[in-house]
Amino acid sequence: MGENENAAGMFQGIRGVINDIRLLLVDMLGLGKPDTDEQMLIEVFFGLMGYLAKADRLVSSHESNLADTVMNELDLSMAGREMAMAAFSRGMHRNVNVVAELLRFTDAHGAGSDKAGHLYDVLLRLAAADSRLDPREHETMQQVTKCLGMPASTLENKLAQFNIRR
Repeated sequence: MGENENAAGMFQGIRGVINDIRLLLVDMLGLGKPDTDEQMLIEVFFGLMGYLAKADRLVSSHESNLADTVMNELDLSMAGREMAMAAFSRGMHRNVNVVAELLRFTDAHGAGSDKAGHLYDVLLRLAAADSRLDPREHETMQQVTKCLGMPASTLENKLAQFNIRR
């Protein structure tokens, strides 16, 4: 390993430790507890992600890694991460009613909102994590598309755009 690669790896490790310490301090000070809307978003996002990940009966490492990536993108606190992991697990075990969760979501964030678009994109990223869409994943995404008030063509257009095969 070259000197630059070694330094880059060390920097990444230090940055990870600093982020973990920041999350721990935020939680210790009581600032990490998500408010009611954030909690609902975490539960819906990760519950549906778990449901979709298990739709083809196997949660791949790509799918679980994406869940971790989304937690980082959302900058979740330790408490938020615990909620996310619990919701993902509920989804994997089919303890999630997809339609009810999407109704709960759209009651707070309308069908055309930025948050609805973000949820849809996260679920598509998860479905595309292994570059193919199982028929059960496709069926779930069709249901999500409909519940979010999007035209059916949205799903097929996005699949073609990201070159995801069925």
